[in-house]
Amino acid sequence: MLELYHWEPNTSSLKPLVVLHEKGLAFTSHYVDFGTLEQYVLSNVDATLEVKHNPDGEGPILVDGGVPMTEALFLSLYLDEAYPQNPLRPADAYGRWTVLKWARFLNEVVGPAAATLGCHRYLAPALKRAPRADIESRIADIPTKERRDGWLAALNGDYPEELLDDSRRKIGVAVKAAEDALANGDWIANSAYSLADIDAFSLLAPAKALEPAQFAAASRTNAWLERVGARPAVKAAFKTSKTGTPLEAFAPGPEHSRWG
Repeated sequence: MLELYHWEPNTSSLKPLVVLHEKGLAFTSHYVDFGTLEQYVLSNVDATLEVKHNPDGEGPILVDGGVPMTEALFLSLYLDEAYPQNPLRPADAYGRWTVLKWARFLNEVVGPAAATLGCHRYLAPALKRAPRADIESRIADIPTKERRDGWLAALNGDYPEELLDDSRRKIGVAVKAAEDALANGDWIANSAYSLADIDAFSLLAPAKALEPAQFAAASRTNAWLERVGARPAVKAAFKTSKTGTPLEAFAPGPEHSRWG
């Protein structure tokens, strides 16, 4: 039996939700409110599971046959290999390389930038409205320093303008890369819809609301966002939202890459 522990359908939680629906797989959804740090106090799975496997934390957990796994991108790859119906990767080696090339760029460069901008815009104000002592207590219990620092930055609104500017720049780089790729067809990496589109959509869809000016002249990228967003699997994933504003749901992301 497949189970997925996830938050609002955005960024890392959106990816495996879309994959599960694209492949028509039955699964049990467990909604976890990352915005209140509920992921660290789960009663029915090891509360430190995510950080044991993934020092970045803040990601979905897939359980297949009782075996837990983390890392949203690798969960998507796992599901596509373990359940070959409705494949989401090209059959040829070059096509699969292209998907992985995009994955590295998206997850190492774009993901941290989107998380920084999203936490600055949405998470930091939300934490200010919560009882500070309660949030500080929950942060203190996070098992890794990197995650504690990320949450303290959001709690204190500690985002240097230099970091925000660099994050905006990286979103611009991503939009240009998508616009260039889409000059060759309807999809990001290949002639067919693939995991690369799911990966990119999960970051660029919320980024458009964060940095609309970056998308103003990106006609191909905007049309692609509409194509992906109209897919039944994506609509089904968005229906798991409990807030009604899933693209505003952000938790601290991984450290910014030194390249890109």
